[in-house]
Amino acid sequence: MKRCTRIGFALVMVVGLSSIGAAAQDEPEPEQPAQGGITEELAVAVPGLRALDGDDDIAHELTGWLRAGTSAVEGWHLHTAAVSLEQFILVNGCESPNEDCLSRIASALEADRLISGSLRRTETEGPEGHYDFEVRLFLFNGATGRIEKSSRVRIETDKATPEQLAALGQQQVARFAEAPFDQLEREQAIELRLSRDDAPPSQPTSPEADRGDIFPAWPAAVSYTGAVVFFGLTAWNWTTIKNLGQEPSLQRARAIAGPGVNDVCDSGTNFGVEDLDGLCSKANTHETLQWVFLGMGVASVGVGTWLLVKSVKSKRSAERPRLELAPIAGKKLGGVSARLEF
Repeated sequence: MKRCTRIGFALVMVVGLSSIGAAAQDEPEPEQPAQGGITEELAVAVPGLRALDGDDDIAHELTGWLRAGTSAVEGWHLHTAAVSLEQFILVNGCESPNEDCLSRIASALEADRLISGSLRRTETEGPEGHYDFEVRLFLFNGATGRIEKSSRVRIETDKATPEQLAALGQQQVARFAEAPFDQLEREQAIELRLSRDDAPPSQPTSPEADRGDIFPAWPAAVSYTGAVVFFGLTAWNWTTIKNLGQEPSLQRARAIAGPGVNDVCDSGTNFGVEDLDGLCSKANTHETLQWVFLGMGVASVGVGTWLLVKSVKSKRSAERPRLELAPIAGKKLGGVSARLEF
């Protein structure tokens, strides 16, 4: 079974950002005292996670920790809405939690941000019936109508304890609360990623859409169909050779040659039978084709089996990066966090 360990690198560095606003006066005028601006907090709603396989207790526990982490973020205000995402979807008449549906939910709540997602079971290597949990979370921006960030985390069943869920919920909220890279200086926003794949995965438009790369099953079906065709051609050539052996001309040549000649076609003479050479040439052609088609049929079965196994494996477990380095960057803090899979 694969285990994932998140390692936080303490590469903390103080980021010096100049304050944004009007330049401070050395001595403000007495009749015009300096007024401190009040920054309006963002209203962040955390609808309850969807338990796709009925694990409501764990989904409810993790939702609570996501709300606790949200309430602790500076500049965020936790919305009082405590309804589950599933109920919001039904109320708004949505078929799935896509960006259009999330826009309607955020508008109805008058929320600036939405944090939610789903919890489902996922198959693992080991005893039959054993499974882990996969959590998919997203941060939706009500102003832009877009999913700004999303994440997918695997939780081993025996580690789905309140302590582990508390750490997971707060870590994910902290990750969502990080300032976007385009709002930081170039030197403060360096993204490092080491992945099995040459190209990074595309950003999903729905939190349910990112299911990993799944190899289709149709190439295996095509290969097996080709094997059936090749085996059919092999059988046809074999039948043709058998029928040629029953031709009167071949029977007469065998009778003239006698028992001492095993194959009249390899004897080098036609034994006075005029059409013997033509029949032997035709038989040799079909014999060659028979072995060619037989070999192609066997190869097609092998290729089809390999493609089928690849398709089944890709459906059971999507490939994930072995090592992922993600930046932690903000106005007062910078660093790197790492995810190691082994």
